[in-house]
Amino acid sequence: MEIMLNILFFSVLATICLQLFFKAHTLSESTTTLHRAVTTSTSIAEVYQSSNNGKEALLSIYNEAVSDGEQIIIYFDESFLACSNEKSIYQAVVTLEDNNLRTAQIEFGKKGLEPIYILSASSYESLTPSSLSGGGAHE
Repeated sequence: MEIMLNILFFSVLATICLQLFFKAHTLSESTTTLHRAVTTSTSIAEVYQSSNNGKEALLSIYNEAVSDGEQIIIYFDESFLACSNEKSIYQAVVTLEDNNLRTAQIEFGKKGLEPIYILSASSYESLTPSSLSGGGAHE
């Protein structure tokens, strides 16, 4: 009888420990995915902000990206490397607004699901004296 109770107690504890290990593994994977999504979105934002024409810069660096008017969709594989749509698991949807304050909203997530991470990036396009009208510009 004592051996049966010990086996029962051991099996209950083993079940609890396995559930804790599984939960920790799942949490670790989701944290890694979030970190990689943040890093990838930040890289996209830096490319956008580094050029006067952010849309052209994104399309030249991510050559398999698809442009749809004011949106660019960049596809990524399981290693978070840019790839074609057919091989992709993740996607970044970049919505562009061009005015004096150029803004890009980057939504990164699995294809067809809610975004994992959303980032807004802005870049101010400075005005030159030649672009200003009126006033007494000094020559």
